[in-house]
Amino acid sequence: MRLSAVALLLSVLISSLSPGQGILEAYNTNLKCRCMQETSQVVRIPNIHRLRILPPGNGCPKTQIIIQLRNKTLVCLNPAAKWVQQFVARVKSRNFHSTAAAPVMKKVP
Repeated sequence: MRLSAVALLLSVLISSLSPGQGILEAYNTNLKCRCMQETSQVVRIPNIHRLRILPPGNGCPKTQIIIQLRNKTLVCLNPAAKWVQQFVARVKSRNFHSTAAAPVMKKVP
């Protein structure tokens, strides 16, 4: 009886580690997207404080455009909206530079 319980537990453990986990992960890739809802509504340019463009990757299959308004609220924009594409192109053409990454200090033994 004890041997059959161990065998049953071992078979359940092995079946839970099967490659089927990749299927579940493929369906849940949206869990890592920051934007759950996007808007196509026009936002007045003076109200925009900061723009972030997140390319596809790290579990999210789509480009995300996030703006921070002057009142500190975050809004996700629809990248397919015509005005959003024009706005992003205008910002990129002005050659805005992001701040440089902080230098990494190495420990000396």
